Amino acid sequence: MLTDEKTFVERLRSLARVRNADVVREELSAVPVPDLAEGIERLDTEDAIALLYQLDEETAADVLVELPTEITKRLVSELPDTTLAHYLDILPMDDALELGEVLPEDRFEALLQVIPKEDALELRRALTYPDGSAGRLMTEDFFEVTPETSMRQIIRMIREASDEEYETVNDIYVLDEHKHLLGVFSLRQAVRAPVLSIAKEVMVEDVITCTPETPAETVARQIAKYGFYAMPVLDERGRMVGIFTVDDAQEVLEESATEDLLKLGGVSGDAESYLSLGVVQLVRRRLPWLLVLFVAEFFTGSVLRHYTGQSADGGKTILANLMLFIPLLIGAGGNSGSQVTTTITRALAIGEVHPRDGFAVMRRELGVASLIGGTLGLCGFLRAMLWGTDWHISAVVGLALPAIVIWATILGSLLPLGAKRFGVDPAVMSAPFITTFVDATGLIIFFEIARRFVQF
Repeated sequence: MLTDEKTFVERLRSLARVRNADVVREELSAVPVPDLAEGIERLDTEDAIALLYQLDEETAADVLVELPTEITKRLVSELPDTTLAHYLDILPMDDALELGEVLPEDRFEALLQVIPKEDALELRRALTYPDGSAGRLMTEDFFEVTPETSMRQIIRMIREASDEEYETVNDIYVLDEHKHLLGVFSLRQAVRAPVLSIAKEVMVEDVITCTPETPAETVARQIAKYGFYAMPVLDERGRMVGIFTVDDAQEVLEESATEDLLKLGGVSGDAESYLSLGVVQLVRRRLPWLLVLFVAEFFTGSVLRHYTGQSADGGKTILANLMLFIPLLIGAGGNSGSQVTTTITRALAIGEVHPRDGFAVMRRELGVASLIGGTLGLCGFLRAMLWGTDWHISAVVGLALPAIVIWATILGSLLPLGAKRFGVDPAVMSAPFITTFVDATGLIIFFEIARRFVQF
């Protein structure tokens, strides 16, 4: 927020109790919607509702969409249908759809019956597209012209248009009479071109487009890659049905990055504000993976029991000395695997690496793992010797470290690549999962090397 957080929240709490809309609007007129939403997030439901009622309707609707989903659900349950219907009417289509998704299905359907038919039809069309697709987030309010429209006419159209008519006018789309996209040019080009020149003389015909069914994240990454303000969305017949704007792309990428980060940490669920989640919801997000990892750790215990159970009485001392190095070994393996998994998962997410690059990835990572493992192995050997450990056990440590690091690197590389190839989110191969698996398999590597150097 732009001001001190605690002071700002207290200011909002006080304004919520003023009961004077003019005073509230004047006080908050210069506060950006994201900052306002962040402050309202920290209010109780009663104060938040009171403040929403005193804001102007457009700001209140924008704030409601900007709030975390769980908080929005709580607030809309307290708002009357007439208020929500008006919000749906004044919001851009993608924001109205986002608001509708937090409402019970029957209530949303009832609201669609009372808003203007044109807006209701637009929302219903969006609902026909798959969840998470470009069609769900696109807007139909784009600036279109014919091939014969002059630059003078375009400038006049923009000046005469209301603020709500177009989502953005950064790009101007040239369509034929059947709504087929012929080309595009920027507002800057329109301003700089001769006033009597026409659209078909200025437009660029080679346009990158998407379909309504294209995953929103894919479109968002293309927009980020090419630096677009928006991407045209065409139906199967090549007719332009909307645009996917850069602000939606930014939001999609932010949510995707947050969800991937949570998965890498072994936390399930969508990207929601921490403060909007209750204790039970946080437990539900964390407990499933912890239970899976808890069961997986039994494998590590089974490996230890297997090797310690085979030890003769005379090998107890040797085994005890070996056990001193287990935290060092499995820590190095787990950390190496986590580093590789995080790196490869990110590269897959942003399109730098594809499953077909598996050989190149493995060749590169094996080289890195060999150098890192060799360095750690030498350090481990010297450290063991400095502790006064028998040279045989020190050698076991020195050999086991590079072997475990290389093995962890192989797993950390192959599992995300394999997941991507089979259509599974690579982030599911989280760092805790890799660490747990490497713990058990790393112990096997360690003890098998030890059995060949020392008797226990």
